[in-house]
Amino acid sequence: MISTKFIKSSLIYSIIGALPLASSFILLPFYTNLLSTDDFGVLMIYIVFTALIQIIVNFGFDNFVPINFINTSDNPLNQKNYISTAINSLLIIGLFVIVLAFFAGEPFFNVLNNILYKGKSIDFFPWGFMAVITAFFNSMYKTYTNLLVYQQRPVRFFWINIINFSLTIGISVAGLYITPFSLAGPMWGRLLSGFVIFLLSYLFFLNEFGIIFHKKYLKPIFQFCYPLFLYLVILWVLGNIDRYIILFFMNKTEVGIYDFAIKCTLLLDFILNGLGAAFLPKVYDLWKKNNLTESTPEVNRYYNGYTAVILLIMPLFTLVIPLIIPFFVKNNAYYQSFDFLALLTVGFATRGIYTMFIAPVLYFKKTKVLPLIYFITAIIQVILSIILIKHYGLIGAVWAAVITKPIQVLFLFYESKKFFTFKFNKFKIIYLPSFYILLVIIMEIFIDPKFRNWSALIQLVVISLSVLYIYRNEFSLLLDSIKQFTRKK
Repeated sequence: MISTKFIKSSLIYSIIGALPLASSFILLPFYTNLLSTDDFGVLMIYIVFTALIQIIVNFGFDNFVPINFINTSDNPLNQKNYISTAINSLLIIGLFVIVLAFFAGEPFFNVLNNILYKGKSIDFFPWGFMAVITAFFNSMYKTYTNLLVYQQRPVRFFWINIINFSLTIGISVAGLYITPFSLAGPMWGRLLSGFVIFLLSYLFFLNEFGIIFHKKYLKPIFQFCYPLFLYLVILWVLGNIDRYIILFFMNKTEVGIYDFAIKCTLLLDFILNGLGAAFLPKVYDLWKKNNLTESTPEVNRYYNGYTAVILLIMPLFTLVIPLIIPFFVKNNAYYQSFDFLALLTVGFATRGIYTMFIAPVLYFKKTKVLPLIYFITAIIQVILSIILIKHYGLIGAVWAAVITKPIQVLFLFYESKKFFTFKFNKFKIIYLPSFYILLVIIMEIFIDPKFRNWSALIQLVVISLSVLYIYRNEFSLLLDSIKQFTRKK
């Protein structure tokens, strides 16, 4: 049975873990009301650029450090040496990237502007350089908060995320009101909050693991992180290259409208990421204690519950977001993004099985398979995006993303089954999510967009009844756990 302690920690990791990018969702009304649509589009380009630099600086350490913490739990000295070496490697890489960007960033951006974006100039100084520094700060923070999840330290996780969230919101909003229709507020808000959380994270690392740098640990760290780094770069391409393709074929305003739709899904994305981060340490711990290389009913309960939550949240999200956004966002230009919301949201239907297939890859350090998997899917998505955006505009970018996600899952399953035996209920993990995807696609094709809310309501009712029936055992266990928890209170 899933413990009440797990439920409590899951709530903290899910809700609080969603705050860093939930802040982007909360800032949307201020961005859209106090920036022009062109400036909003440019801001999103810089934020996406920050994400790429963060991947480069981080080099996969945010995955290596927490997984190594579990794998070396029986050897504290080895654990300390590995983690401290990894953290100081991150520091060295980050400082090198900042220096390189200072000298080479502007020439590189000039080349891009002259070749790809004539008349749509994107400047490197000051905002691009600030994005690089922010990425460095966020890399240390992301690595440390991931470690806190695996250390099962929800209180510290709570406070460090609250600090980051409060500073980002506070500084950004103040800056937007002081200098409206300027990128100064949002960029300084991200940079200054990033500096504070970087400082806190690094000081906590120093206090716990010290300053250690052993060259002999670099090879195993590199062997784990290098394939993961390539995978994350390709994953960035899958998740973000469409903005640059849109900018090439269209303009900054269209980038802003499309990214607004993506930002509307951020809260859902990070709630699901938080839930995944909450239960995966439990899964890894079970594998380690029992020396498992195959699925078990106990582990499958976590994946089943995760998938059930995903399926229930998606239609609710699609229904609620278009109803509440107009109360906060007054620029009607952004409302056309609601037409993309159902299809963008349905992409999360594969998240449960995706997590099931990628978990063994990370735990058993088989990350060398990831770059090839995602390189192939990235090529597919880029080709689809170019063709579909050129001919159909923004909806083409949406369809390219929807088509690519199931392909990722298939390739991931093909590789992970080579070293891990999967046994699970296909109705819960595959068939029901597939049914929901087909339901949404059919309704999107045949039902007029003006009946969007009715479509979402029908989807919510149908999938809720289906989930309650097929996942009835999991809900029964959950209710029992909640009852035990309330009795203790």
